[in-house]
Amino acid sequence: MGYAHYVLPEGREAGYGVTATCDAPACDTQIDRGLGYLRGNEPDGWRDPDAPGCGRYFCSDHLGDHDCTDPECGAWSKSGNEQCDRRAGHDGLHIDNRQGQSFSMTEDSPA
Repeated sequence: MGYAHYVLPEGREAGYGVTATCDAPACDTQIDRGLGYLRGNEPDGWRDPDAPGCGRYFCSDHLGDHDCTDPECGAWSKSGNEQCDRRAGHDGLHIDNRQGQSFSMTEDSPA
């Protein structure tokens, strides 16, 4: 499967080759439906009750500033090198999937 164009189970087209507008109400900013604009870790990951994100696509102004139903934890490691991308309110260790690290000690923001 390529990531330029694919169809999600509910029939919505996605991929970095799919031109779209931001999913925020009244925003007409042109984006694509690639992972860079996705709120979540995977295009269909929002269906997983333990995964963060709402599965919608937002411009840079709205990606971190919208009413996401399942926000990321966002806790930072003490070193400030890892940020947890599990769902907010999760149990157990924090996990930074991009860095492949888990951690338990946190800071509110990186040093």
